[in-house]
Amino acid sequence: MKPRLVLDIAFLGHAHDAKSARRGAQRVASHLFDGLQAAGELDLSYVATAHLAGAHDFLAARNIEPKEKLFFRAGELRASRISRHCAARYRAALGLPGIAARLQRRLFAVSANFFARAEGVSEASCFAKADLFHSPHTPFPDVVHEQKKLKKFITLHDFIPLKNPEYYQVDLRPLMDGVLRCLTPENFALAVSNATRDDALNLSKIRPENIFVTPLAADPKIFRPEPDHQRIAAVGKQFGIPAGPYFLALSAHDRHKNFPHLIRCFGELVESGELTDTNLVIVGSNPGLNPEVTEALARYPRAKPRVIVAGFVPDEDLAAIYSGATAFLFPSLAEGFGIPPLEAMQCGAPVIASNTTSMPEVIGDAGILLSPTDKDAWCQNMLLVSRDEALRAELRKKSFERCRLFSWERFMAETLRGYRMALTGKF
Repeated sequence: MKPRLVLDIAFLGHAHDAKSARRGAQRVASHLFDGLQAAGELDLSYVATAHLAGAHDFLAARNIEPKEKLFFRAGELRASRISRHCAARYRAALGLPGIAARLQRRLFAVSANFFARAEGVSEASCFAKADLFHSPHTPFPDVVHEQKKLKKFITLHDFIPLKNPEYYQVDLRPLMDGVLRCLTPENFALAVSNATRDDALNLSKIRPENIFVTPLAADPKIFRPEPDHQRIAAVGKQFGIPAGPYFLALSAHDRHKNFPHLIRCFGELVESGELTDTNLVIVGSNPGLNPEVTEALARYPRAKPRVIVAGFVPDEDLAAIYSGATAFLFPSLAEGFGIPPLEAMQCGAPVIASNTTSMPEVIGDAGILLSPTDKDAWCQNMLLVSRDEALRAELRKKSFERCRLFSWERFMAETLRGYRMALTGKF
């Protein structure tokens, strides 16, 4: 008989409902789901600790009968659908002026939160026959903590909100406290990098042998060099990228992504008469999250028209944008892994990135690694890469070689190894 695994697919429900929510953690959950389906080693069933309606529809879209594989009650699903509708109405009203619009947003936000309270996992019967439980991101619900015989896994993406709360506009300490509560000596974790594993060991009492490193990857079906220059130009035009050379930065606009530093470096070069034909393109969802970007742009009036904030770009168009870049810039102050540089490398874009946290173990010698706060070094290397075709060719070659070390097959192999060791007790 196959071991029985209950997987929390709340993140997949969220990403199913909102494409712009498909960030790194959701991609990890998606590859985990697909990998478990393909492996066939486990008897799979699902719960959704949030976004139940999206999780239900996610399974149905993949021809998996939710009534058979997803634990839920009819009333919970109805409440989740109402919550989703209210959340969509709230997002649609964002940016509308006037008191009436503010009241409308408030009403929809309160309603969405009210009906969302009916979601979650509260019945122990969901786990009566299970051997394993895995949450790809969020803390275990109380009912999972109470299952003493259940082997419990949580995927650890990073501890940035705990170590550097100043990078966030909202207080994420309750979420991180919930994650730490999961990291007990009897539980298990899958860390996306050695840097994240080290943080978990320093911040909790989980046993070292209970944390397995599962490095992430860039999907080779999506992220590969785009040889068609017309396709690159067409995608660029679609997202407002002018013809000509450009540096590319891509991520959400969270403060630790350090985009203002990048704008200041680019601004200094433009104001001094350098990079006369080059633009800076910043791709990522929620640009309004970081008002410091607007402040940085205001300091460099000559550079401002040449900084293109493109917003969210779907995965299917990213390879063309990566492939057309003179270089990919990733000045992040901290990362749990750092998928965007790997995507860029796999598309053949030379990479300049920070030398902190997990980035050296991902990029290695295939990119130029710099202190994320050293403006002079960033300016010098942006100029160097823009002018030196031989250097760009060398970095491309090293990037393709480096990317071979990372694959979703390896990610799944390490995940399944962790499950097996938890079930057998053989470490």
